[in-house]
Amino acid sequence: MKAGYGERIVNPSSEVELSGYGYYLERKAKEILDDLKVRVLGMEEKGEKLILISCDILSLSTEFADEIRREISENENIPIENILISTIHTHTGPAGQNMRGCGELNLEYCNQLKNKIGEAVEDAIKEQAEAEAFYFLEAIEPIGFNRRNGNFYPIDPLLKVIVFQRANRKIYLFNYTCHPVTLGIIDRASACWPGRVVKEIEKGGNDGIFFQGFCGDIDPVTNLNRWGKGTEEDIDLYGKLVYGRILKGERYSKKILHPVLKSAEKRIKLPLKVPGIEEIEKETQDWIKSTEESENEGMKKFILDWEKEAKEKREYFLKNPYIDDVPIQVISIGELKMVGLPGEVFCEYDLNLRKKFPVLLTIGYANGCVGYLPVENAYKKENDYACYLAPKIFDLFPFRTEVEEIILKETTDLLFQIEGK
Repeated sequence: MKAGYGERIVNPSSEVELSGYGYYLERKAKEILDDLKVRVLGMEEKGEKLILISCDILSLSTEFADEIRREISENENIPIENILISTIHTHTGPAGQNMRGCGELNLEYCNQLKNKIGEAVEDAIKEQAEAEAFYFLEAIEPIGFNRRNGNFYPIDPLLKVIVFQRANRKIYLFNYTCHPVTLGIIDRASACWPGRVVKEIEKGGNDGIFFQGFCGDIDPVTNLNRWGKGTEEDIDLYGKLVYGRILKGERYSKKILHPVLKSAEKRIKLPLKVPGIEEIEKETQDWIKSTEESENEGMKKFILDWEKEAKEKREYFLKNPYIDDVPIQVISIGELKMVGLPGEVFCEYDLNLRKKFPVLLTIGYANGCVGYLPVENAYKKENDYACYLAPKIFDLFPFRTEVEEIILKETTDLLFQIEGK
């Protein structure tokens, strides 16, 4: 087996808006707190090639992710299903997709990002060297809590790591579940706590690449105390804690004796609940009434923009009540499996899948982002943010409650397929 690493800096200029935290904030980076990067892991085993890409930005659209993957596929002669691209979902970085009110998309930045990804992929392939692969899944002290419940249940407690041991330098692929929203609404670009873990890895003379877990309902513990008031000291602390647990877990890692590389992908439809005109108008009025005392004019603009587009596109979605071409990707490196889903997935998806596939890494924001992917029970809470409000940012209307059942079934079937069952 061979493994190689490549990276490029993708810092935004002062003209590029940072994404997240509210509506029409026009928040731009006056300073780079730490470099945003694209990081690439390239693998090859008996002629089978695999490319894994992580970007220090908020998100990508599935269309943009597909465009990037197709170009890499053509340039490097690698099947598109053998290429995974994800984002760490930092809210102190730009987005690679349109998100109503949450940072204007900058096409020039997106083009630069795509070019930098291509360069990093080339480096990762050229730099490949003989490697042995080890892995471990270690429960660690949580740096995140369940923000919907305001406590530590449920969360995904596992730090999941693959170590590629080469002659002179290791590559650490680590996977953990926690929103990178520690620093709150600041005007500095940062990779938040995942970037600080990589920084600690690099201090040790090695390379690190992070893949965000299913963190749709998981926030940093600092937000449990004082929302949005985390500091650079906090992300340094998280970085050192997670890195320390990587070093500890590595002592108990298991070697992948037969690192056969396999990948499969399936495109599915996710059903939408399309409201009536009166329901759209009621939602708008309820929103305006609930925000009357707010001084943020962007909140009113947000709902009025949504109402206009929802009414314009309602007839189309009545005839086509779904989002189409949603990618589900599974990858195996020997006995270790990975799942990539294109959204802000609730952690329960991971907990459910691991009942059947215990040696599993779950990657959110993979190959795009279609919004939040909640569990069925979450829809019982009226006005739930992830279920009912966030869809207004992404694709107008909420998913139907059976979205969890559909995704778990399709993902399970694909995992069994890659196992040959």
